[in-house]
Amino acid sequence: MPTFSRTTIVRGPAKVTYNSATFYSKGGISLTMTTSTFDKESDAYGNLGKSKNDFQVVVEFEPVGEIEELAVLFPYGGTAIGSSVFGAVDKPLVIVALDATYTIRNAAITQMPSIRCSANNTAFGSVQLTGILELAGDPSALTDYYAVAAGAALGTTFDPTKIVTSPYTATLGGSTTFFSEAGFEISFDLAMNPVMIDGIGTVDMSLQNVGCSISCIPVGIAESAFDTYFGSLDAGEYLASATLDISTATSGGLNFDVAAVQITELQKRFSPSENRLGQLSMSARRTFTTGNPNALFTVAAVV
Repeated sequence: MPTFSRTTIVRGPAKVTYNSATFYSKGGISLTMTTSTFDKESDAYGNLGKSKNDFQVVVEFEPVGEIEELAVLFPYGGTAIGSSVFGAVDKPLVIVALDATYTIRNAAITQMPSIRCSANNTAFGSVQLTGILELAGDPSALTDYYAVAAGAALGTTFDPTKIVTSPYTATLGGSTTFFSEAGFEISFDLAMNPVMIDGIGTVDMSLQNVGCSISCIPVGIAESAFDTYFGSLDAGEYLASATLDISTATSGGLNFDVAAVQITELQKRFSPSENRLGQLSMSARRTFTTGNPNALFTVAAVV
């Protein structure tokens, strides 16, 4: 009969250090090693097996909600399209647990966390970082992607006072101010273009597009307050746009600004148990000053 020792099961939390910032996670941290492949095939014998094309390490976690290091978590608001995501210098990502330390040699944020502006939830959704081959690395050497060393204590940098949850209001067009039934949800859509070298794999990624969407259920405002944004438009005409500011009066909370948003959807509900206004959906629109693109969004801590 086979035997089993429970001492072979490894568990435990960790912290993440990246770009001189330290993050703790609300839930677990996942590290996924992914080998991209292609099939070698024979007309006589079918698929003969898979061969390596590329290798990447993907790390995902939900920051615990400390409102800090916003420039690290949200680096692409003002980044020029086509720019290198990984840059000229490798940025290691380090996962420290009591039993082991994993160092991803060269990482970049490939999905910014969503933002929850709410008094009833922590501020951030999941962030994704992708590790690729380090500069001048050998694609056949796993240690040029990541290394494992002895573990260490999680340290004493965690500060729960930075987990700020507070009521938020939004101001549209500089004058239309309203609350939200369940807070404001902000999500980001990143498109990355991998830079591939035959025989090596992915050596960089360039930023192809940045999108930003905001949704809420507005309250404390007239039912007709947003109707003007659905005015008569010819097919092909730009939707009406306005500035958007989401902020709180609580020090340490978030201030989120968009130079122009376009309203794409608004629900109106007819029910004895629901407010008349339902979900309001908005998308950030790129603006320009003397031909130069402005930042798509800015996010900062309230001081």
